[in-house]
Amino acid sequence: MGLKFLSNPLMSWDISNPNYNLVDKRSVDLEALNSISVVNNWDVDFMKELSISYQTLVLTDLQQTILWVNDGFQSMTGYDPDYAIGKKPAFLQGPNTSEIVKDRIRKKLINGGRISETITNYKKNGNPYECHITIIPLVDSNRVITHYLALERAAA
Repeated sequence: MGLKFLSNPLMSWDISNPNYNLVDKRSVDLEALNSISVVNNWDVDFMKELSISYQTLVLTDLQQTILWVNDGFQSMTGYDPDYAIGKKPAFLQGPNTSEIVKDRIRKKLINGGRISETITNYKKNGNPYECHITIIPLVDSNRVITHYLALERAAA
């Protein structure tokens, strides 16, 4: 007999792509960073930089004051993004945060290098989590570091 088709129209999209939210969030992050980049005259390829795995992005100035975080910040830390703005990322640290790792990060920041470390941070509820951080110095067209972008994800 031929194929039978449903007589009711498709009422919802029951098709899903497990990477849809990841792609959508990444494009939102990329758009936001590109907008901020124009104002700061950064010379950086965010498409390439955001190709590594991350859950949250944290943008700081040279004094490491948080200027912007992406939407993933709250789900990773429990803190509202507005709470983080104006603070230093140290507010996420606690008793088991390694002074040795913090010192390595400080030294690399001083030397202008890219950093990848795993550090113990603490969520708003006080629970510790291992956070893998990649910090990228952002440079302007004169090759001067003006900001830092941290790509963070819970360590596996």
